[in-house]
Amino acid sequence: MRLQHRLALVLTALVVATGIAAVGPASTAAAAAPTTGRFTPLDTTRVWSGSVPTTATVIPIAGHGGVPANATAVVVNVEVENPTAAGTARVTPAGVSSGVTSQAFRKGQTVSALQTVRLVGGKVQVQLSAGKATVYLDVSGYYANGSGATFTPLNAARVFNQKVGTTPTRVPLAGRAGIPSTATAVAVNTEVGTPSANGYVRVTPAGKDATVAAQVFTKGTTISNLVIVKLVGGAAQVKVSSGTATVFMDVAGYYANTSTGSVYVPVNPVRAASTSLTTTARTIRLSGTAGVPGTATAIVATATTTTAKTTASSYLRFTPSGQDPQVATQVLGAGQTLSNAVMTKLVGSTVDRRAQAKVSVGTASLTVDVAGYFMDGSSGSGFGADVSWPQCGAALPTGQAFGVVGANGSLPNQSNPCVAAQLSWATSSTGGTSQPKAQVYALAANPGRAASIWPATNNDPAGSRVTNPYGTCTGGFDQACSYMYGYTRAYEASHSRGVPSPSSYRWWIDVETGLSWLKSTDAKDYQTQNRADVEGMVAALKAAKIGTIGIYSTKAQFATIVGAVPATSSLTGLPSWIAVGTDGVAAAQAACSTGGLTTGSRVQMTQYVVGDRDQNVSCV
Repeated sequence: MRLQHRLALVLTALVVATGIAAVGPASTAAAAAPTTGRFTPLDTTRVWSGSVPTTATVIPIAGHGGVPANATAVVVNVEVENPTAAGTARVTPAGVSSGVTSQAFRKGQTVSALQTVRLVGGKVQVQLSAGKATVYLDVSGYYANGSGATFTPLNAARVFNQKVGTTPTRVPLAGRAGIPSTATAVAVNTEVGTPSANGYVRVTPAGKDATVAAQVFTKGTTISNLVIVKLVGGAAQVKVSSGTATVFMDVAGYYANTSTGSVYVPVNPVRAASTSLTTTARTIRLSGTAGVPGTATAIVATATTTTAKTTASSYLRFTPSGQDPQVATQVLGAGQTLSNAVMTKLVGSTVDRRAQAKVSVGTASLTVDVAGYFMDGSSGSGFGADVSWPQCGAALPTGQAFGVVGANGSLPNQSNPCVAAQLSWATSSTGGTSQPKAQVYALAANPGRAASIWPATNNDPAGSRVTNPYGTCTGGFDQACSYMYGYTRAYEASHSRGVPSPSSYRWWIDVETGLSWLKSTDAKDYQTQNRADVEGMVAALKAAKIGTIGIYSTKAQFATIVGAVPATSSLTGLPSWIAVGTDGVAAAQAACSTGGLTTGSRVQMTQYVVGDRDQNVSCV
């Protein structure tokens, strides 16, 4: 927030910083969030093949197979052929090394699975956890800002069940299970049941017989995988490369050229859930984890399931919460680990949106690694906006889910002359997260001898006596007077800076090295004095009957300023607002799960910088 001595976010600045279209009032899916995307389906095309080892292989995708330079993410089928060791394949944005799993395989086992991957510089990267293998990448579509289709998630429903052979079978999908005639593509979970020979299945647009494999299977072994396929005349087609098999298709959603659907926000893969499963459906909360906002309508993720060795063959169902259709997301053998992509509608309130999972037999463990999410732009961005004195007289953001307004000017002893008007703006936020629509922050500092005015009593600015846990302030540069200095600054922020009804807002205390703090050259106990200063601010805000108080900082800066915070400190357990600087939205989303600034603190929000502007992710 003030990592460059300011707290400011102007969403329209993203037009310049990231090339996103300017946003007006949040009335369509165009009014979404950074790097949102609309989908353009493609005829499935091979864009790369080669040997991949345990070191990352960076692969250019933009400019190949119809994927343009402005694509933000790509839908790609990844086939891993004849791996020399058991392990996992990781398909991630270029330059992003992630511990999450995209596919799991046994030695010598060829596997194929769909992935949706954020592009960095038009590139992705692939690496194996062990050995090496030949990898094939087949693109079936991409997301980009501007033109393209939005996504409408559906409750999982069976739309096709038929034996197929080596001759293409037309699969009419428009008009079934909620798929309209205007659909340009569909996401369908495709199961190949008891194939009569080794081979692979191809699911392609009707009339297109591309030589690519959507899934690789062995004789008699049932498999299941997600497929996103372009529709031609409302239909797709399916065939197997040899023998016959019964093919089942269960729809997860459709794409159409409309502004009423949801747009896609790609992220670096982040683990959102790790749980155990039985035959009873378990709901899995996904809003507020991995940075998924309360406005998310669906997630794109990799589900990795490991069954117990004592469990018989089973299958995983990963579906919208409360929906238990007879569909199989994965088909599992005893003791087997499988990974594949899932696209699942989220159900629930704007603060608690869930999917659910179960296995058909026995028990299993499940991890869910989010690669992105869809959000309905008509409900707002899902991202917060910060403004303060630099935005006085400027056009304020639109479409923000919540707003945080600075009570101060550039220093703690100054006022933001626009605070009342900006709080009115914040109150008009669209919501869609668990964050209060309007919040306030106050600057913290402890200049010590450099202060223009230093306290000499335990009285607040109104003359009332303050209970000081560090004793009596008599003008010394010690803990007692540091406590009173912080108390005075927070008293002024809540009483004298023009904030109307201060107790009606959540308040944040901005603690960072950009402002004046005692250092080791000032006093041996400088961190203890600084901590007393912040504790004094907390006490003053509580005295102003402010119910929720949190701390904004980075972990490194907070530790530098106040040191280790003891369990007895009033700072312990306060909500945290964590800044990640210029590391981007994925880092901000991941920081939601890294723990707060003090013991027992929960991360409520995180922040990242776009150019010289800031943006906030709701974590709860």
